[in-house]
Amino acid sequence: MKVFLALLLIGNIAFAVFQWLLPYDQLFVETRKVPAAEELQLLSEANTEIVKQVDVLAQAETKIQAQIPVQTSAQTPTQTDSQAQDETMVAAVPVVPESTEPDLLVTEDDSDKRVCYTIGPFKDRARAIEISGRYSGKRIATALKSNLEKQYMGVMVYIDGHKSRADALKTANKLSAKGLRDHIIVDEPDQPNKLSLGVFGLKKNADRLANRVQKLGFPVKTEARYRERTIYWVYGEQSSEDELMRLLQQAEFDDGISQIPTQCLPS
Repeated sequence: MKVFLALLLIGNIAFAVFQWLLPYDQLFVETRKVPAAEELQLLSEANTEIVKQVDVLAQAETKIQAQIPVQTSAQTPTQTDSQAQDETMVAAVPVVPESTEPDLLVTEDDSDKRVCYTIGPFKDRARAIEISGRYSGKRIATALKSNLEKQYMGVMVYIDGHKSRADALKTANKLSAKGLRDHIIVDEPDQPNKLSLGVFGLKKNADRLANRVQKLGFPVKTEARYRERTIYWVYGEQSSEDELMRLLQQAEFDDGISQIPTQCLPS
């Protein structure tokens, strides 16, 4: 019995020393069986590229926010920070034009589409009205216009300076005695008792007579003569898109009447 206890004690001591020298984990190695399924991976390991892209976008957003100007009182109070950030991001993106062709300006055609002319001159008002009716009958806008002008009559040869009509008659008798019988006494506001020897359309004929009378010893004079008369014109205007109206007859052209282009009057 004592021997058995001694052997048991020695065995326990040997086992304790053996266990102390060799750990339990190394003594009893458990063989783990790995399942056939794929091993789980951490999110940071599995999505490394995605995390890098997220970091790049975060850095870009930080730079854009740094460039956003501080909101002033001029901005509308209803504009939120996210709206301002969206507008800044949109403004930062370069806009590529769809077409490089220059924009065509569309303007209204405000040019004057009228053709205007005057018809005349007419010495007779009734005749001007008759021709105006031809054009107005074709739905052409017409207007009758008139102006006072001086008509050249010629050069008058005369003798003035008479104090009375009797003095003018004495001069006329003296001219008749010398063979010059064409004369007449005229009264004008500034020259009364004037003895006219004739009015000549050609100046050379008037000068010839004046030289003859002067050689006879008379104080003769010459003067260009005019008379005032009313001249009538017909003003017409039509659309430039219509055919130009020419309603004058050959007899009217022979009388010096014509259709003359002119500037249109303000509408």
